Amino acid sequence: MSERQSYDYVIVGGGSAGCVLAARLSEDANTTVCLIEAGARDRNPFIHIPATIFTLMRHKTLNWRFTTVPQEKMGGAEVYIPRGKVLGGSSSINGMVYIRGHRNDYDDWAAAGNPGWGWDDVLPYFKKAECNEQFGNDPIHGPLHGDSGPLNVTFIDSPSPLHETFCDAAAELQYRHTDNFNGPEQDGFGIHQVTQKNGRRWSTASAYLNPARNRPNLDIVTDGRVARVVLDGKRATGVEIAERGERRHIGARREVILAAGAIASPQLLMLSGIGDGAALSGQGIDSVHDLPAVGKNLQDHVANRIEIDSPSTAPYGLSLRSVPHHAWQVAKYVFGRRGFWTSNLVEGGGFIRTLPGLDRPDIQVVFVPGKRGQNGRLIGWGHGYSTSIVLLRPESRGEIRLGSADPLAAPVIDPQFFTDERDLAALVRGFREVRRLMDSPKFDKLRGPEVVPGREFANDDELADWVRDTASTIFHPVGTCRMGSDPGSVVDPELRVRGIDGLRVADAAIMPTIVGGNTNAPVIMIAEKAADLIRAGR
Repeated sequence: MSERQSYDYVIVGGGSAGCVLAARLSEDANTTVCLIEAGARDRNPFIHIPATIFTLMRHKTLNWRFTTVPQEKMGGAEVYIPRGKVLGGSSSINGMVYIRGHRNDYDDWAAAGNPGWGWDDVLPYFKKAECNEQFGNDPIHGPLHGDSGPLNVTFIDSPSPLHETFCDAAAELQYRHTDNFNGPEQDGFGIHQVTQKNGRRWSTASAYLNPARNRPNLDIVTDGRVARVVLDGKRATGVEIAERGERRHIGARREVILAAGAIASPQLLMLSGIGDGAALSGQGIDSVHDLPAVGKNLQDHVANRIEIDSPSTAPYGLSLRSVPHHAWQVAKYVFGRRGFWTSNLVEGGGFIRTLPGLDRPDIQVVFVPGKRGQNGRLIGWGHGYSTSIVLLRPESRGEIRLGSADPLAAPVIDPQFFTDERDLAALVRGFREVRRLMDSPKFDKLRGPEVVPGREFANDDELADWVRDTASTIFHPVGTCRMGSDPGSVVDPELRVRGIDGLRVADAAIMPTIVGGNTNAPVIMIAEKAADLIRAGR
C-alpha cells in the first residue's frame, strides 16, 4: 500500500460489488481509490478450479461461515449462511451460475419508487459487464447480451450426460427446453451459463480487479477489518480499520461506499451510529442518525431438496470404482483445462410456475448430477443425484441486528423463515412437481432409493413438516439497506444513505425485493450502475 492516508473514494468490501467499483472508479487517473477487504488475496488454488467449490462452502479462512439465530418456525434450527471472505467475495466461492432474474423483478423495483431501476434501465449495465462467449454476437440473443465486458460468461466444457435425462424428463411434463435462462423467456429447463474463462472461475477479482491492480491511483488493503464509518456530523469522512488491537483512520474526501454485502453493510451502518436509535443505545452506541430501516427487509432464497442414490457410476461421486475416471479427469484439466474439473457441480436446472395466473416463475429447480455429501456438501461418498427446490419470491422478511458493539463480532442474522405461511405452501407445491419429474421413466436406469426426504413423506402435511424442519438456503441474502423514494428506505435511488452526506451502499443490501434467480449477476449490475451514478455526481 502507498503512503496515502486519504482518498477520493474509500470502498468497504472487496467482493462482487467492491471489485467492480474499484476498477470502474479508478479508470479516472485523476481520482484516488482505496479498496478495503476484510479477507485475504485470492491466491488459494481451490478458488480458481471450478469443481473444488466443494472445499469452499465451509472453508475456515475464505468464508465467513455465518449462521442464523434459531428459527422459530423451523423448530429452532440454525441455518448456515456462507459468505466469501476474500478478494472477489462470494464470487470467489459461489456456484458461478450466471442468472439475472426476471425482467419483471426490475420493473417492480421501478414501480416501488425507484426510477432508473426498471428492466430497460438496468439491461445496459448487465450488457456492459458481460462478455458472453455464446450469445454476445448471436442474432437472436445478442440484443440481450454483451460481448466485450470484463465478466466472461460461458457454458462449462463437459456437462454431465445426466442433464439430457433431466431435460427429457421435464419435456415429458410439457416443460420447454431453454438454452438461455437470460433470454426472452426464463421458464424452462436447461444448462446454466457460468462465470468462467478458459476452464477457470472468473470472479470479479479476476475480471475487474486484476486488470486494474497496478494503477497508481488504486490502493488495495486486504485483511483490513473496518470497524466503523467515521462521521463529521452528518457527513462521512472516512473509515476506521481495526488492526492488532489498534485503530487506523483512512480518509475519504468525496465518498465512502459500502459494498460489504447484505449482512456486513447494515452491520457497519449500525456500528457507525446509523440505524434504529433505541436499539443502538441498547448496545452502548451513540445514535448519530436515526434510520430504523437499517438491517430490516432481509430476504433469502429458502430451499429444500430431493436426493436419490444411484447404482450407476454415471452420476458424479466418490467411490473406488470411480478412481480411474477421476484420475483421467485430473489429467484432462491439468493439461487442457477441460473435463470434470471445469464443472461448477450445479450445472443445470429450470424455472417453473406452480400456480395458474403467475406472471413469472415462482420456483427455481437446481439439478446436481452427483451424490451430495454430509452437511450440504456438493459431493459425497457414493453415487447419486439431487434436485433443489428454491422459493424465488419469499414473502417472509427478516432482519440483521447487532449482538454486540464489538466490530469483530458477528451480527445477529434472523431471516424469520416461514413467518409468512405462503412460503411454505409454495415450497410444498414445488416439491411435489419436482418429485414428479424425478419419478420419470427417463431416470429408471439411474434410480436407486430416494434417501432425502424418503417416501415416507407423502402427503402435504408430512411434506410441510419436513420442509419446515430441514430447509436451507442457496445463499442469496439481500434487502437489508432497502432502496426507495420513501422516508422509510435506507438509500435513495442514487444509493445515497438517507440523511448522511458522502455515504452510499452499493451491493445486494439495496434490493427492495429479491430477484427471481441467482444474485451474483444482479450485484455486479448494481455496482456497474453505481459507478456511473458516482462519476456523474448524483
